Amino acid sequence: MNHQRWMSCVALLLALLPAAPADTQGQSDPIHAPVIAELQTKLGEAGQSASSARKRLAYNRIIRETGSLLEKHPDAPNRFEVLGVRFRSQQSLLGVDNSTTNRRAFLETARQLAAAPDEYAPLRLDADLLLSQAEIARQGGGLRARADALKPLVDRYRGTEVEVKAVRIALLMAIEFGDAGLIQHLRHVIAERMPGNMEMINFQRDQLAGQVFGAPFVGRFEGSDGRLYRFPMDGMGKTTALYFWTKEGDGLEQLKKIAEGWEKVKAEPELNAMGRYQFISFNLDGLPDAGESLLRKAGLDWPAMHLAGGEDNEIYKTYVRNTPKLLTMTPSGYTAMVMSGATRVRPDRGWDGALRSGLARSWSRQTYASWFQSVLAGDFLIIDPTGVFDPAAPPEWQAAAGSRPDDGQKLTRDANSVPEDKLRAIQACFAVGPRRYQLTHEGVRANYEKAEALCRQAIADHPDANDLWVVRNRRIVALMGLWKIDGDRKHFDAAIEQANAALEQGYPEATDLVAKFCLAREALRVQETDPARVVNQFAESGGETKATTTYAAASVLALEIGERQLHETYRRASLDKHADHPVLWLATSFLMDRYQRYWMYHPPFTAGWTYGRRMGHFLAIGTPEDANRSLQLELKTLDGEPVRLPDASDGRWTVIEFRSKIDKAPHVDRYGTFAQMRPFDDVAFVSAALTDDTVAVKEVIAQKKREDVTPTMLVPGGINHPVVQQLGILDHDTRPNIAVVRPDGTIAAFLSGLTMSSQHGNALQNIIEHHDEQAIEEALARNDLEEAKRLAFAYAPTEQVAPPDAPRNWKPKKLTVPHLRARAKVFMAMGEWEKALTDAEVVYLEIKKKAGWLSMRTDDLDEAERLKATIADRLKQAAVKQ
Repeated sequence: MNHQRWMSCVALLLALLPAAPADTQGQSDPIHAPVIAELQTKLGEAGQSASSARKRLAYNRIIRETGSLLEKHPDAPNRFEVLGVRFRSQQSLLGVDNSTTNRRAFLETARQLAAAPDEYAPLRLDADLLLSQAEIARQGGGLRARADALKPLVDRYRGTEVEVKAVRIALLMAIEFGDAGLIQHLRHVIAERMPGNMEMINFQRDQLAGQVFGAPFVGRFEGSDGRLYRFPMDGMGKTTALYFWTKEGDGLEQLKKIAEGWEKVKAEPELNAMGRYQFISFNLDGLPDAGESLLRKAGLDWPAMHLAGGEDNEIYKTYVRNTPKLLTMTPSGYTAMVMSGATRVRPDRGWDGALRSGLARSWSRQTYASWFQSVLAGDFLIIDPTGVFDPAAPPEWQAAAGSRPDDGQKLTRDANSVPEDKLRAIQACFAVGPRRYQLTHEGVRANYEKAEALCRQAIADHPDANDLWVVRNRRIVALMGLWKIDGDRKHFDAAIEQANAALEQGYPEATDLVAKFCLAREALRVQETDPARVVNQFAESGGETKATTTYAAASVLALEIGERQLHETYRRASLDKHADHPVLWLATSFLMDRYQRYWMYHPPFTAGWTYGRRMGHFLAIGTPEDANRSLQLELKTLDGEPVRLPDASDGRWTVIEFRSKIDKAPHVDRYGTFAQMRPFDDVAFVSAALTDDTVAVKEVIAQKKREDVTPTMLVPGGINHPVVQQLGILDHDTRPNIAVVRPDGTIAAFLSGLTMSSQHGNALQNIIEHHDEQAIEEALARNDLEEAKRLAFAYAPTEQVAPPDAPRNWKPKKLTVPHLRARAKVFMAMGEWEKALTDAEVVYLEIKKKAGWLSMRTDDLDEAERLKATIADRLKQAAVKQ
């Protein structure tokens, strides 16, 4: 039933809601399938009757037959199939006989059908929708109440086969109601649970005119080389221009202009264009070579994809819709879906200008892209982030040992092992952390090529070595790295060959993850249906003895097929089980980084100042990390004295700024006023220089014109200290890297240089004040009102009096949203409803102003509205009683 038809039914049934019948206990034998099939056939034939009278007669006959069946089999497990036939018959009967009796019977059937389990969700959905809306309308609820009822209803169908249908109907109703908040909520549901569903992409593009949303580019194509390609996998790691074109009209002239512009941009080494940007061609003319010869004639070496059917292809009709079209895909595989015709190729500054503009975008940043490429290559599977490579305990062995009784043991090395010097030379080719992200495209390629050559030679020299799997793993990763940075499938095909050879030769228990990771990618490419099953099988391979890196690797595979929910599932599993495991530090820092998280699912689209504000808002939110990580760090003062954190914090928060450049004042100096205005002396600041050159640091400090407020300490070993890999410090960034550490040594948040360069506001203050509010809420939850009052009135005093020594321009501290919101909740617990409402209204106005600044309705605004409404309702109730 479409939503217009059942909404008409709602209007007919408002006053006819009988009480729900009691559940029947027990089950009987199922109703025979042929009997149900015959009823369905009769229902189809009834609708074809020539007259209304004949239709009415046919529908009533079916209704009687279904009623008889249900009386005979009241507890049959498949009775809901019969109820479904009855429901549709009664619905159709109302169209020809809209009597009170028929309406009552229809509602009764809807009630029974709505009680069906998820197995019968397709039959249950229409009944659920009808009843939820009819009940609200009967109670006199307005559009807002009807809209609010759709959220739990959509949640009820989460994970069922009609989830997409439920969301689609709810979105149509939200548009009809004009409820922007509900539309935003449903768009969020779609983005999280069905981002690559082409039905939903088309539906949003058609229904949300003028809106922009993100969707992964998902599809399988045959290349001109005869190989199968899967997207987003084969385009991830760089900003990718998916160029849809035809040779008709000025298509060939456009190719020539693109080639000229691309050559200009590639010739500028400071842009590192090859490391950050790539083109992939989709020709619409059905040419035997997918247009490859025309590309080469124009001087373009792009991979060429066949697009079967051209403009009739479902991929074209979903993602493209006009020609020529340059569809931009972020390194994480996301594209921007906008109105048809809005992104036709019209480079007004020439192609070199358009490409430079593309390289200047947030999603194309050098560090961001290089970090992503390193993860996609699988570097984190073979690099030990804690220090020097140990041939007797390589990272794969450590990852496997974490789930075995023999934890801590090492490999036995003998004359049949690959010589240590060869293993170390191979390992040295894999740059770690910040050094890797600083390398140019040519530098990264040279390292991978050297590693591959050394591995190839070692395999030839020591074909029967007992630890040859260590070499093969590094060769596989080097080849996957070359595939990711160059986009050349020959490297990946070579990696598959090595993976098969390695598995055939054998591995110690649970150390075969690199090979399985590579082969899972190939399985994802060749398997047309249910790619999520491949990822799940990979994640569960090895049983209880799986490597601790398995879930992190599975999260990468999920990204490569555009499965956001699956990625989040395995990201969550990795962080919950292994966030503090040293062998996972590289993967964990990637999975935790705010900048990476923001652009993981964000569309490559900017238009006006609001987009930058929204990114800055997200990066500065006070929500802490969603993993349990701890920090144990020993620094040195300029006098050589050790300072151990968090021991030296004396029960305070510790804010550590890591920086490689110390010629300027520490960034955390600007937070001094914030710390001084807090009611407790509970925040300490540290400036940690990534060097152990005491003399050089003292010289720089001596040359400064003013003394730093925050004391500078040294990180022994500098950029080689394990904390750099543990946190994901980007030492070459122009912005600081800041760790916010709780008094117990757990990490509340780490803000990388990428994050700090884009956040708007005061991320550090937001994080600490979020915890202030949490502490008050926890006190209220355990009924410790006195502790809640102590904290709330300290952070947000009801009266602020100038101290005796205050300067003439003294002003009271501005109370912030987290503190005022917490105080409002304390007033609620005290029964001081007028004061609670005053605070809640201030909170609401502040958040509403921020939402207006962002041009976006935020979750905070929804919460503020609910808080204010709850307090206002309580005041009304009190007034009525008086």
